[in-house]
Amino acid sequence: MRKWLPLLLVATLACSFLLPTPPTPTPAASTASVAVPSSTPAPALTLAVQPTLALAPTATPAATRPAPTRAAPSTLTGEYRLTAESVRFHPDPRLYSGDVVSIEVLAHDAPHNWDGAPVRLYLDSRSGPPLAIANFRPFGLGGRLQATFTWVWDTTGREGAQTLVVVVAPASAGEGDPPPEQELAVTVTLLPAAERLDPEPAARWAQAESACCIFHYLTGTAAARDLDLIRAEADAAFAHVAQVLDVTQQQKVVFNLVSRLLGHGGFASSEIALSYLDRNPAVTELFSIFAHESTHILDRRLSQSRPTMMTEGLAVYVAGGHFKLEPLPERAAAAVALNQYVPLAVLANRFYPAQHEIGYLQAGAFIQYLVDRDGWDRFLEMYASFQPAPSDAAILDAGLRAHYGLTLAEMETEWLGYLAGLRPTAAEIEDLRLTVAFFDTLRRYQYLKDPSAYFLAAWLPDARSARQRGLVADFLRHPRAPDNIALEVMLVGAGRALYAADYGRASDLLAAVNAALDTGDLLAVPLAADHLRLVSELLLAGYEAQAISLNGRSAEVAAIREWPRLDRLTLVRAAGGWELLAGSRSWPRPRGLGTER
Repeated sequence: MRKWLPLLLVATLACSFLLPTPPTPTPAASTASVAVPSSTPAPALTLAVQPTLALAPTATPAATRPAPTRAAPSTLTGEYRLTAESVRFHPDPRLYSGDVVSIEVLAHDAPHNWDGAPVRLYLDSRSGPPLAIANFRPFGLGGRLQATFTWVWDTTGREGAQTLVVVVAPASAGEGDPPPEQELAVTVTLLPAAERLDPEPAARWAQAESACCIFHYLTGTAAARDLDLIRAEADAAFAHVAQVLDVTQQQKVVFNLVSRLLGHGGFASSEIALSYLDRNPAVTELFSIFAHESTHILDRRLSQSRPTMMTEGLAVYVAGGHFKLEPLPERAAAAVALNQYVPLAVLANRFYPAQHEIGYLQAGAFIQYLVDRDGWDRFLEMYASFQPAPSDAAILDAGLRAHYGLTLAEMETEWLGYLAGLRPTAAEIEDLRLTVAFFDTLRRYQYLKDPSAYFLAAWLPDARSARQRGLVADFLRHPRAPDNIALEVMLVGAGRALYAADYGRASDLLAAVNAALDTGDLLAVPLAADHLRLVSELLLAGYEAQAISLNGRSAEVAAIREWPRLDRLTLVRAAGGWELLAGSRSWPRPRGLGTER
């Protein structure tokens, strides 16, 4: 039986896509179809909330994508203006005395001649040697131009207002006189260390193992609470994939379970980082996540020159779906009906920039078509035979010619004919439409309200180094103001409603989130205002909401007061606000619990 979790990501981690590690700044002066385990239907919203893993990088369609992370000037000359908004501090959104701070100096709107420009940081004033030096370089999946200073400032012993001086100069002059050097003093406040919010003060890196994997996690978090479940599901998924692919796992895979949502929740380099937390906006199966990831790892034994579309599609197919067990052919037919279909040659050559939810779905459905058409063995023969070519589409075209006797274009025409005969229902079309809208809204929320989590430039320093240094804040600290919590629990509600096929409720919640993001005022949107008031009263009582289900004059809430224990609360609306229903846990505020305002 699969375990169902509120998981953020509709796709899975793109393990073949490596997240660039931030550069270290220079210190100054110094016929068979695959059988998958049977699954129970996804439950309706329950408040015995299990946490979530959230996964892989995704791209938003051009029509809905926020402003690009970097402009593309037509010349090598032009102006770059260093402003306070150019400087970002991590871990965010608050800094505390004792933090080991990282700094990003953004230049995403700079002309190309600023690429490689040196950036110097000074602490307090420019009178002494620089704290560190780095250069503008492309960063993250979006290639945002920035200077990245990872863990350069140990704030131990400091508190209150602090001044950092940033100095930049262009790397080359181009034509004409070089732009002048720019200098900016930035003030940042270090709050008292005692004001850190739970569970951070007591969080430490810990390690556990299972048959398949090594898990690094933070004590006092949802991952620590649910470790037995995580290990069991990982082992079952890895064993399933090894049997399907007929390969043997040679070494254990390292996972870092982080308690802060980053991107869609997962990134891979030499280790895999997965977000595991209670307040996450979607529902999926834990088994499916590990099945997808283990497919990426084990299929490397089959071929070395796999087109990205085929590696991601195989992972979706072997897992039985993208983020849940789902009928892939019918979902692909719904994509055609919605005019969201991406031609296969385009998808093969630009898989990650394609609309994320549609791209993964199509890739998995195409592989299912090939397997259903001519059998699993023939598909594996093609998969193992891929040879390097000028493009992924060319690799796939050659493989199809050799093993199926058809070009990529001819096979696609045949497949589209098959999809045209499926005639998806109105519910199937609406489900896919809302799935795309849901994740577009989630990405918009991150871009506007939690930019360090936005997938194109997510802040994720090297976990192995963090473990060695005992640093935890980058992996669990995140915005926890009432507005953030309210918007996130609304997204949780929308994701669960979508999973339960309650399309009206999902649509209402998504509309309210987008309206609140449009206005910047949750109180101006009735449904958002209800969530904000409830979240605020819970905070005053010492609880942080993880999920809320509003039903007229009552609300079912999953909340945390003593980390990481989840409490189920029932509240009723009264003249003076929300009141706790008899039988729910008591409300006394624990000592030392604070919240961001």
